[in-house]
Amino acid sequence: MEHRITFTSQNITLEGMLENPGAKRGVVITHPHPLYGGDMDNPVVLAMTESYRKAGFATLRFNFRGAGGSSGRYEEGTGEICDLLAAKSRLEAEGVEEVICSGYSFGTWICLTASLAHPITTDIMVAPPVTFIDFLAAPCDRGPKLVIAGTQDSFADIETLKGMVPVWNPSAALHIIEEADHFFSIHLKEVEKIIDTYLTTPGEGT
Repeated sequence: MEHRITFTSQNITLEGMLENPGAKRGVVITHPHPLYGGDMDNPVVLAMTESYRKAGFATLRFNFRGAGGSSGRYEEGTGEICDLLAAKSRLEAEGVEEVICSGYSFGTWICLTASLAHPITTDIMVAPPVTFIDFLAAPCDRGPKLVIAGTQDSFADIETLKGMVPVWNPSAALHIIEEADHFFSIHLKEVEKIIDTYLTTPGEGT
């Protein structure tokens, strides 16, 4: 069962929801843009968390600085990367030996940018907003392994992703959900099913 925690990033106090069944593997899950209402209770974030929980991971979803009950203010990605790394350290303090990150929307940008410069692996990216945020089209030795996007998502243009995903990781899978928009409102179960399959496929998420 998840329980509420606080931890620090620089001098900022962040809130999160942690579940640790004594797992050796853990995941930090990042949320959509805090300036547009994104927080750790977003339905897609909750679906991702549930999939990892079922697969036996320790999970930590948290609010970036300035979101929800976390202190501070939005810092255009720089501070938010520090928040992600602080969350990784918090999971490691639980005895988790391998910590990865996965995100939705804005959270995917934070994960990937962190993975390009720091020792943390990006596992899953859901709806990376490549037509809204300037993602680096650069090879990333630490992921992603799975990218999910919808055909009706104007923020995560499919054709743009088809060009960028193989650059990030040539072995990454791009899973396209027909008729889904950026919020996956009626496609949430499909997102969860895709992630469940990935996490239980030998050589992929396990």
